[in-house]
Amino acid sequence: MKVLWICNLILPEIAAQMGLGTIPKEGWVKGLLDAMLAKKHKESVEFDIAFAFPVSKNVIDAAGEAGKNGFISGNAELKDYPGELVEYYGFYEDTAHESVYDVALEISFRGIFDIAKPDVVHCFGTEFPHTLAAAKVWNNPDRLLIGIQGPCTVYAERYTSHIPDKIVKRHTFRDFLKKDSILEQKNKYIARGNNERAAVKLAGHIAGRTAFDKSLAKEWNEKAVYHYAGETLRRDFYEGEWKQETAEKHRLFVSQADYPLKGFHFLLTAVGEILKDSSENGVDDIQIYVAGQSIVDVDSLKKKIKISSYGKYLRRLIEEYGLSDRVHILGRLSAAQMKEQYLKCDTYVCCSECENSPNSLGEAMILKVPIVTAEVGGITSVFTVGKDGYSYRDEPEESMEQVVNALKQALLDRWNADDVDDRRKNACEHAHRNHNPEANAEGMLKIYEKMTADR
Repeated sequence: MKVLWICNLILPEIAAQMGLGTIPKEGWVKGLLDAMLAKKHKESVEFDIAFAFPVSKNVIDAAGEAGKNGFISGNAELKDYPGELVEYYGFYEDTAHESVYDVALEISFRGIFDIAKPDVVHCFGTEFPHTLAAAKVWNNPDRLLIGIQGPCTVYAERYTSHIPDKIVKRHTFRDFLKKDSILEQKNKYIARGNNERAAVKLAGHIAGRTAFDKSLAKEWNEKAVYHYAGETLRRDFYEGEWKQETAEKHRLFVSQADYPLKGFHFLLTAVGEILKDSSENGVDDIQIYVAGQSIVDVDSLKKKIKISSYGKYLRRLIEEYGLSDRVHILGRLSAAQMKEQYLKCDTYVCCSECENSPNSLGEAMILKVPIVTAEVGGITSVFTVGKDGYSYRDEPEESMEQVVNALKQALLDRWNADDVDDRRKNACEHAHRNHNPEANAEGMLKIYEKMTADR
């Protein structure tokens, strides 16, 4: 059995083979691959996995004649499995304009499918137009599995929730040039959602992991078979454990904060309000550490010109609450660097407006980090409210003040509670069930076997 994985990002070993850099995101694909290959080598299970992923136009152009049909192909050796070669296909997609459907993708996939000749096509995610293009060209619902990761349709609905209307409609100089204000970003999610639902309608099989994505799958394509498919974390997170004595008191860690859906405005406001009341609550030393790129720096003319409306909004909150010396943007982090931040922090915070099942939450849970999270999207399927940590409600009909107060209270509850260790233990056990590599690999193989049985 041969399965073609169509992914949003390139596998590290393949990137190395091609001389390209990688972005430390979507590590669950590598985690699942490692677990499946371990099973293959240990139990002599017969299957092959090939990869297809977007690359830049420069990569295609550099390939010359080999890239004339919009894609390149090759083989890469996996360092953990000497002699194990994986077939790969890099296709051109303008991922900077992820809401725009390019018919040229269909030409690329015709060529890829002709060469790869897979038995099953598995698309990881619906966020980019390539999933719709692949689904159209493959045109075999019984052998097409689409995994729902971040549902763009719902993200569009929640994108501007609780942000002041004047901020949503405002254009900075950068927003005007890029046509990328908050409202325009929301409209792009709407377009991505249209592509997403069109792709899901063409699939005979949908993979997910929460009650949230299962309900979306049923709504978008009631004829498709829904499969539970747990996600496997990167290897780094299955070892190590948070310890109170080595963590920094009142140090918060956030895995991402560079666009409105991640809800960083809630955390800044909640922390600001806690500090205002420090004489009553005794908390006056909060520090916030954030992974990912900074959108709030204005320490040069160039950065001032490049700031977005959302960045400007965050900047205003930072200044209003006197948080300039308390907010630390760390840039892109590797798995090892992320793990270091989890273990240093006092509390991991997920303050998103909507999530399906964020892997950062799973990483924090499995490392036994104390957690404060919003009860949104699919989170309550992977995190047991009242048992695995501390949480708060964030509903669209609630006001900004209500959500901030709920987050503020959840943080204070975490710092005043005497059952933190019990909740950390529960969360770790829960995460080990959710992210069990062997079980997830076995489950995925069973899905492929069901899809190819008697056909």
